[in-house]
Amino acid sequence: MPIALSVVYLFLALAGTGLNLVHLEIGAGIVKSLPAIFLAACAWAYSRPRFGPWVALGVALGSVGDYSLSNAERSWFMAGLGAFLAGHVAYSIAFAKDLRWTPARAWIVGVCTLAMAALTAAVSIRMAHANAFAEIPPVCVYVTVMGVMMALAVFHESPTRLIAAGAVVFVISDAHIAVNHMLLDTARLGLALSGYATYYLAQYLIVAGAIAEARQWAAVSTNTME
Repeated sequence: MPIALSVVYLFLALAGTGLNLVHLEIGAGIVKSLPAIFLAACAWAYSRPRFGPWVALGVALGSVGDYSLSNAERSWFMAGLGAFLAGHVAYSIAFAKDLRWTPARAWIVGVCTLAMAALTAAVSIRMAHANAFAEIPPVCVYVTVMGVMMALAVFHESPTRLIAAGAVVFVISDAHIAVNHMLLDTARLGLALSGYATYYLAQYLIVAGAIAEARQWAAVSTNTME
């Protein structure tokens, strides 16, 4: 990821995260979605054709989710969940090739999967107690799709570990949201800030990894032609 673009993204991410401290009557959703929109453009411009469109689509759908979740109405929550789910599908398509199993990668996937399953069970129990039974299946489907994305990203054979790291951090970010908004009676500011920080970091790592792969592929192609 070019340094100049990384710096621009950092400022956009700080602005999006900072909205947890400063309330805006108008435009909060746009500010929170700008980092992902910017990353989608970077992915489209700098990733190779194999990854660029799918990664750009995944990040762009994340921006739709950001905008939706910035709305306090419950109906917007499901819209945001759907957007992020579709984004994970796009990421999965991008990284579903060149898979390689290793004990270390299997261990990472296993630990993340167990943690996701435990947190999903806790959230489902909490929803059942709140008589929100209709929301349990969508949440379970979302977690399953995200788990598949995470596993494919980790097992994806890449010259960089950025993609795998981004997928794992994405899981950590969503865990913040689950705990802060679904398990705790009152949302905590610290969890909100760390949740946004890890989310923006996850998206950045995935896109930076895709761009790094593009550069490696271009270098290999140039050497082959020579």
